[in-house]
Amino acid sequence: MTEAWLQEAVKACRLPSCIPLSDLLKKIGMVLPISLVAMPRLTCGMARDWLDSKGRAHGGLPRTGRRLHGCMVAHAGRGILFYDGQDEAPQQRFTLMHEVAHFVLDHHLPRAHALRALGQDILPVLNGEHAPAPHQSLFLTLKRIPSGVQVRFIERTASGDPCTGKAMEAELRADLLAFELLAPALEALPLVRGCSWQDAEARLASRFGLPVKEARAYVRLLLAREPERRPFFLKFTPTEER
Repeated sequence: MTEAWLQEAVKACRLPSCIPLSDLLKKIGMVLPISLVAMPRLTCGMARDWLDSKGRAHGGLPRTGRRLHGCMVAHAGRGILFYDGQDEAPQQRFTLMHEVAHFVLDHHLPRAHALRALGQDILPVLNGEHAPAPHQSLFLTLKRIPSGVQVRFIERTASGDPCTGKAMEAELRADLLAFELLAPALEALPLVRGCSWQDAEARLASRFGLPVKEARAYVRLLLAREPERRPFFLKFTPTEER
């Protein structure tokens, strides 16, 4: 059974499942307040320079040459999604959906929750314009609702793993939402039952257009739901930096 948070997030994305790249590029800005910015060989520094040139908030995005598949910068209810326009189509498609997932999970839905609970008075706090009152601060802390600018790209250690448990959790949730939108579990799980790991990866990549590395990660997540085939040790191995 799909978790309640995932069902809520899928609905909030307002995107059809299994959508091809050409349609996804058109649809995102139509259903969500997100602007797309394609940059060849995207780096943190390129995204930061673009934001500075437009006078946009950058949330401390480092001006470095670190390569990224994608990056989400969200502020005041809107998002800017940077992605590498030279990536292969399957990678672009997954990157776009992963960053949309970050916007919905880490910005859009938390803001909506705060507005329902605290009313319009919380908006200047969420936008980083005013300091919160004590009761607002308590609510935001307990509900883990951020304020100001949110920047999402994977911060990693030298080994390539997310550097904090919080980052790991955020990336896993974004991956789960992206997978559910691109390859719904109800359709994907029957494809991986009763076949080898290699065949399962190939089936997901072929049927749903997933990049090979992401297909491999999704097989592990899907089989974690199957007790008889659950890996003894499931290590979270997110893909290369978004």
